[in-house]
Amino acid sequence: MTGEEARAQPLRSYLVHYGEIALKGGNRDRFEWILMRNIEHALRGTGVQKVSRIYGRIRIDQDLRAEPEEVARRLARVFGIAHFEPVESYPWDLEDLEKRLGEVAREGGFSSFGVRAHRIEKAYPLRSNEIERRLGALIEKESGARVDLNHPERWFHIKVASREIFFHSEQIPGPGGLPTGSTGRVGLLLSGGIDSPVAALRMMRRGCHLVFIHFHSAPFTDRSSVEKAIDLAQLVSRHRISARLYVVPLGQMQRAIVEGAPAPWRILLYRRAMLRIAERLARRNRCLALATGDNLGQVSSQTLDNLTALDKTVDLPILRPLIGYDKQEIIAEAKEAGTFSLSIEPFADCCSFLTPPNPVIAARSWELEAIEEKLDLEEHYRQAMRGVEIHRVGDIGQEVHCPV
Repeated sequence: MTGEEARAQPLRSYLVHYGEIALKGGNRDRFEWILMRNIEHALRGTGVQKVSRIYGRIRIDQDLRAEPEEVARRLARVFGIAHFEPVESYPWDLEDLEKRLGEVAREGGFSSFGVRAHRIEKAYPLRSNEIERRLGALIEKESGARVDLNHPERWFHIKVASREIFFHSEQIPGPGGLPTGSTGRVGLLLSGGIDSPVAALRMMRRGCHLVFIHFHSAPFTDRSSVEKAIDLAQLVSRHRISARLYVVPLGQMQRAIVEGAPAPWRILLYRRAMLRIAERLARRNRCLALATGDNLGQVSSQTLDNLTALDKTVDLPILRPLIGYDKQEIIAEAKEAGTFSLSIEPFADCCSFLTPPNPVIAARSWELEAIEEKLDLEEHYRQAMRGVEIHRVGDIGQEVHCPV
């Protein structure tokens, strides 16, 4: 390759824009660092050479052998990214950029266009409108297309930085929110249904590092819910680095409750047992809260009275990101996230196991405590904890089975 050819060869990069992080004031550096770490992890093995901060954005430089479709696919799943742009980088003198824009213009494919220039570096000798007129005249001449600054078929975006000029025509949306891992750890109770994976994604979008906790009723049911929970956790964890999934056997506990408690109270007693075990696992993982897919009034255990009674079971706060959602809104979000088709596959749900026909809908915590005093459940708690399996989910792909 000659010196001229090397000079004309663009450096292919991405500029990542974020939304809320820009409002974090003195904490902004921390959020940017976490986002950069998550981006580096998400792009491992794609040919990315460097991730750095630049001009209030994050810059990603990739090897020319990298597959841009794969890089874009992975970036589109990183929470904290508002949008990103595949850009080409050129020297300040505009000569190489004009050659490139001439090639693009001659390729055609558009009947109208617009040019937008933004000087990040104000010392550049040409003003933004002068750059727009100069490059716009070139594109108009080479393409024959007309200028339309309102609704063009193609935009040409130019950003002038301190030592280089960026050009891009495409802007790709990201998932938004805050970088996963920036706001603390939360233990999320993951069922095999529609709601809890959506709740998980909402908590992750708010920057939470999730520890997944799933309960099953084996040996009284098969392990279909376990396999489904692993698949759902794996699917949801595409949006983060990696996570742990704790799988907890609840069958023996449920049998003891069925044998010793009035039928209408069983569901709430099951759920209190789950919350106590989830709290133990959450504290071992330094979690600051628990989270569920509860939706107010959706089922009998989710009335306001019952949820209030359940809140008093544990000391950790219980977060419910879907509490005011309509079911159709949750379904729509599950479809958009890609979890819906997996969630509706049949499985043996531990909450439907030994479900009473007429559950109580207005429980008080003291009533539940009075029933529990008559049950000898402590050994069942210890047995459930001894039977816990730990699965590693996410892009690491390793699976581990061991007692807690």
